[in-house]
Amino acid sequence: MKDYVALARQYETDVLSGSIPACKQVRQACQRNVNDLARQGARGFPYRFDEKIARRICEAAELLPHIKGPEAKVIGRDDEDWPIWNPIRLEPWQCWVLTSLFGWQQIGPEPARRRFKVALVLVPRKNAKSTLAAIVALYMLTADGESGAECYSAATTRDQAKVVAEIAWEMSRRSPEFTKHFGVKVGAKTTRVLEVPASASKFMPLSADAHTLDGLNVSFAAIDELHAHPTRGVWDVIDTATGARVNPLILAITTAGVDIGGICHEKMSYLHKVLEGTQEDDTFFGINYTVDDGDDWRLEATWKKANPNYGVSVSAEDLERKAREAQSSSAAVNNFLTKHLNVWVRSESTWLPTEAWIKNGDASRTIEQYAQHPCWIGVDLAEVRDIAAVVIVFRLAADQFVVFGRYYLPEATVAKSQVAQMTGFVRGGFLIQTDGDQSDYQRIEDDIAVLCKSYRVEKVCFDRALAAQMTQSLQRRLGGKPPLETVPQGAEVMTPAMQTVERLILSGGMLHDANPCMTWMMSNVVVKPSHRGEIYPIKAGGKDSPNKIDGPVALFTAMSQAFKEIAKPQMFFLGAAR
Repeated sequence: MKDYVALARQYETDVLSGSIPACKQVRQACQRNVNDLARQGARGFPYRFDEKIARRICEAAELLPHIKGPEAKVIGRDDEDWPIWNPIRLEPWQCWVLTSLFGWQQIGPEPARRRFKVALVLVPRKNAKSTLAAIVALYMLTADGESGAECYSAATTRDQAKVVAEIAWEMSRRSPEFTKHFGVKVGAKTTRVLEVPASASKFMPLSADAHTLDGLNVSFAAIDELHAHPTRGVWDVIDTATGARVNPLILAITTAGVDIGGICHEKMSYLHKVLEGTQEDDTFFGINYTVDDGDDWRLEATWKKANPNYGVSVSAEDLERKAREAQSSSAAVNNFLTKHLNVWVRSESTWLPTEAWIKNGDASRTIEQYAQHPCWIGVDLAEVRDIAAVVIVFRLAADQFVVFGRYYLPEATVAKSQVAQMTGFVRGGFLIQTDGDQSDYQRIEDDIAVLCKSYRVEKVCFDRALAAQMTQSLQRRLGGKPPLETVPQGAEVMTPAMQTVERLILSGGMLHDANPCMTWMMSNVVVKPSHRGEIYPIKAGGKDSPNKIDGPVALFTAMSQAFKEIAKPQMFFLGAAR
């Protein structure tokens, strides 16, 4: 009999030895599993790896048939002349995912409980991710030992949710022995519902309208294409609905996307922290198949690193064709990076690579460390929908600055926000939630006054919009020291300020405190150069988008004064500095 655990261990070994090309996150996921296997029996680690349970999910998977592609074919007939469909054969990476996810059990009273409650698998298109989700769904419906199991496939639309449900439904329909053994009732093709009357269990697709999901008692949910979820509503409702289950599982399988303010990027960032060891969560499982910084997207070696099913369900010829076409179109490059290499890329002309900003951040930095240096404050006020931003820029040397910020949003706006991470920013202390439904100008003014009295503030620089009343009040409070100035927000000011900020970020000369709210806002800045080469910050998605860029605007406003004497217009935004 096939030893799925041995295949998983060999895959793990090959990844860590470099025999299988893999990105940093895949190596970290494998190393985490190796470390955990070594920790078994140690005090404070209440988990054990059960090889029997690990093998069971894989054995079940290989009894199911292929549904799509050249492998989905009839290979014979049974005694009753029913067609026998070609069964699935798991690849080593799939054995690793399934054995790792299901093999780890919590030490305690029977029945056994799985260690992992949430799983996130990020993998590019055509790597059979929906098939993997359907396999897990059928196992959870029939063989997990859960009475009255409620299993769901959820996505942004009902049609998308049906993708996984359709595969699971078709697998069941083509497997009469499976349906007979477990007593599975295959519903109508229009609904894609599967039921097991003997255990009162069911599997069905769900609409993404979170308001219709109340009352669920979820034992398993497959969330497909999490990157496309515009809000965190569906995730939160499903997560909450698992509370009554002793052995629930949420499995999200997705490609990368463009919105780093969304629930998918939030969960991916959390996964990276778990894999790096900076966040402890023994119940969160995940792996991210992507590329590393500096990898050349045009090379086959890079394609192999991001696509674990390369040469199987991922066609080398297809990727070669798409990569060749992408070289003549920046839009096609972004699509290739996102869909085929699992890299988060804006569809618009992003002003600055987000990775460059992140690289300069350090959460251990505190504003008090720089009290002896001169600084400039940039202020971008808001009324209701936008974030009010106060950004402090310290000059450490002629070409080195460090940035801190305070960001404010009314509680009513936070509650209504479509941005999945907004409440997380508040909980983490990265965004200040003020009372009511209007910006708290008095709180902001008081904070600016304290900053001016605590640090060597050279100038407080305001966006002209909404600033008149506050500048007058601060003038009276501070007595003209430091001076206050309203800064025009036209391209003639923004162009040199943005070019200077970009040059400093790319050269490592602009440091910051790694505030994730500011990182999100920086990723939302896009530009549209004029015929004269001038640029101006525009928020990704257009003026009605929930994305915000108020923090960067405050930064540009401050830097227009802090670096005015040597900031010269240069075309860094066109890529010359990259």
